[in-house]
Amino acid sequence: MDRIRTRVFSIVCCLALAGCVKPTDCNTVDQLKVGTSTVQDANALLGKPTRNLVANGTSVLRWESTTHVYTGGGSSTVIQLTFGPDGKLVDKSCTTVNIPPLVREPAA
Repeated sequence: MDRIRTRVFSIVCCLALAGCVKPTDCNTVDQLKVGTSTVQDANALLGKPTRNLVANGTSVLRWESTTHVYTGGGSSTVIQLTFGPDGKLVDKSCTTVNIPPLVREPAA
């Protein structure tokens, strides 16, 4: 009975946390426009970045997310946005890599 309660609790926690995560996919990035979108626009759309590097007035913000189903594969997405000294978007990139399902070798 304790195993069932633990599993139910785990599933409820995962579902609750999933509602807190902003979507990070390449379609979302299309809403940001080079030359007009700002750091504030990106944060409002994507949430807090995973990484933030500032050098010589240029900011590079990066969002990373991985979705997977246990042994069923998934995907990893990396969004990188570069903002100039004026705070406007200079460059954007988004890459999604599919992760193949885990294949187990049959027992010998």
